[in-house]
Amino acid sequence: MYRKLSNIDFNFFIGQKVIEVRVDKNLPLVMIFESGRLIVECPWRLHVKKEIAIGYSDCIHSPERYSHKKIEKILMEKGIVKILHFDEISDLVVEFEGDVILELFHDSNYFEGWQLSGDKGFDLVSLPGGSYSD
Repeated sequence: MYRKLSNIDFNFFIGQKVIEVRVDKNLPLVMIFESGRLIVECPWRLHVKKEIAIGYSDCIHSPERYSHKKIEKILMEKGIVKILHFDEISDLVVEFEGDVILELFHDSNYFEGWQLSGDKGFDLVSLPGGSYSD
């Protein structure tokens, strides 16, 4: 299956740094950027230098060892280098400085998967079933 990139312009986010990661237990993963935020309510994985450092399953099945605090340690003050969005299934890839990549996998026909918002009116939502609204 060929995955087509969307034509959405993410330049607003390039260079923005992660200034906060919400580490509340049993709540969605939330990253705050200098002028935006990303709310994640779907499976994800964070890899550093081509190795998975932590993923959604780790936090769900082994919370005593893995939590959003590890994500915070990895991502704090890292700038966004590139964002890729795939049209058909609304998956999102956020590349950060230091060869750190966050991948979001929308996996529901009933629930929204994630929301990327910017302070200047940018709002992209992964809708149920894999479509999106911008």
